[in-house]
Amino acid sequence: MQLSFYFIALLLGILFSGIYLIIGSGQKEYKRINPLVLLILITGLLSEAIWNYTLATGKYNFLIYNILYVYLRPAVMLLLYSQLPYSCHLQKKVLPTIAGFLLLGLVISRFFQSIFTDIQSYTYLIGHGLVLFYSLIFFKDILVQSKFKDTNLLSLPYFWMATLVLFSFGESYIFFILTYYFPNLGTYGMGHVFQWVQFFGGMMYLSFGLSFYAPLIFNRRYSY
Repeated sequence: MQLSFYFIALLLGILFSGIYLIIGSGQKEYKRINPLVLLILITGLLSEAIWNYTLATGKYNFLIYNILYVYLRPAVMLLLYSQLPYSCHLQKKVLPTIAGFLLLGLVISRFFQSIFTDIQSYTYLIGHGLVLFYSLIFFKDILVQSKFKDTNLLSLPYFWMATLVLFSFGESYIFFILTYYFPNLGTYGMGHVFQWVQFFGGMMYLSFGLSFYAPLIFNRRYSY
């Protein structure tokens, strides 16, 4: 398998997140979300490895890829957002959202797009769209929360997570729509645009692993 920046970033993200899980001495709220972040990273690594293997061998295993990338990745991302401190208590709606997403995926698999024969584009759009929705709401929410008024946001791990998810998921979401539903524009693996999508995806995964160390690097409180 070719060691692209995306793949290396995933490995480094897993490494840093794993180290923090084992020896980290941070706040309990960060220790609680760390296993979810690690699961997201491992899911991303498995998805990338399986996809590269299918491209190399021509033996497409859409079932495993759909389970890992289309269902599990957004579901675990949403589960992560259920642990974040929304002031509007939106996190209480995340678990019902996950249940609704999986139910819709089941309906789509049964009547519209088989989970065995192709990437489930409809389910992808729903799941990743939900992640974008919660990311955007959380990003806006954390900027106006009174308890973070004097806090350096760069010192908050979940601030980094939400920011990079917005960038990475946002551009890959648009790119997927354009290349999947408008094939005359090019294939999903086309040229330099896809390399940028992969670059921001790698940056997101790397920031997931490094974000837990942000409180050690940046001052938690602003100094005046």
